[in-house]
Amino acid sequence: MKPFVLLLCLYLFVHAGLLVAAEPVFVCERADDWTALFDRTDGWIAGDGIYSFGIDGNSKQGSSTAHSQTLFTFGDSFLGGVNPDGSYKAGLVMVNHAMAVLEGNKPDPARTRFLYNIGPDGRPSNLFDRHYWLGDSIVIDATMYTTGTVVDPKDWSMEGPWMLEIPIKNDLPDFAETKTKRVELFHKDGAFEVLFGIGILDGGDDLYVYGFRDEKGKMFYPRQLVVAKAPRRTYADVSTWRFWTGETWSEKIADCNRDQAALAVGMSNELSVTPMIGGRFDGKFVLVYTEGCIGTKLNFAVADAPNSKFSEPTTFYRCPEPKLFAEEVKKACGPKAEVVTYNAKAHPRLSKPGELLVSYNLNVFHVREGVIFAEKKYYFPRFVLLKLP
Repeated sequence: MKPFVLLLCLYLFVHAGLLVAAEPVFVCERADDWTALFDRTDGWIAGDGIYSFGIDGNSKQGSSTAHSQTLFTFGDSFLGGVNPDGSYKAGLVMVNHAMAVLEGNKPDPARTRFLYNIGPDGRPSNLFDRHYWLGDSIVIDATMYTTGTVVDPKDWSMEGPWMLEIPIKNDLPDFAETKTKRVELFHKDGAFEVLFGIGILDGGDDLYVYGFRDEKGKMFYPRQLVVAKAPRRTYADVSTWRFWTGETWSEKIADCNRDQAALAVGMSNELSVTPMIGGRFDGKFVLVYTEGCIGTKLNFAVADAPNSKFSEPTTFYRCPEPKLFAEEVKKACGPKAEVVTYNAKAHPRLSKPGELLVSYNLNVFHVREGVIFAEKKYYFPRFVLLKLP
């Protein structure tokens, strides 16, 4: 064999081997142990929303320990019981928000406690004074901060948001001491509207709070991602926040209500941005969301800074439940009923370096009048594990 032919064969062999042996960009697998943690039959039995953060103020990737406390917040939740066949027991109550606290870093039901209010009539009720849908949260100096938006179910119009301040006492929120105030984090003048609070990134002295930008009256507008920067020491004072315009930070929220400010498009109205530790994206920022808000595609994208443009998205998981439950949900809930999946986000505190634990929600749309859900399996979060080696 001639020398150049031998060299060519050797080159092809080596590089073919490299291609075969190269590590994948990502690996995704179901996290059934975390899904099982919220597959419950008594008390809190169903809900969506599901953000998580450290009660100790540390929500960085992998920061949970065997004895730390992680708080979960939920949106609309069902409280009651479940029959052996999966249907709800009589007396089901829906509240607009609830919480749970997990001790440790494993999905252990014995170390998970659900938090909700009990009203004067002895029935579960909201923890706070309005029917809030809670945004992302963070604890600063033993105070939990979150935003709450009230949504009209008739036309999905939004009111708010409010800033909620809840003191942490004995490793639990003291809901009785909650303070609320209306804050200017919703800009709706003109053809577009912007709402902040859908994701929080802890950058140390500065916190980055993400929001979405929508075109009014357009149901399937490709929702845009925008960001604000909030000083940690004055987080509750939104007059100290600055809003990214695409070129600079502005004190006016109106200045981010423009196409140039968009960091990504096709967002969900709940999501996460994680400063990655370990793996191929170490030191970068990974955005996780459901494409188009409601859909089966879970995406991630990568940026070099909290206010940088994100890369083109990579779909890392396709939710099987809409197809899996398609026929049975029509029989149970009406001929137009359909299972939908939405609002994926990462839980970095509970994730190992180079990995992200990700949740997404299930719900049923277009149910027959008089039907809630035939079975609670259609309305509790699922988890997958995204590995970025």
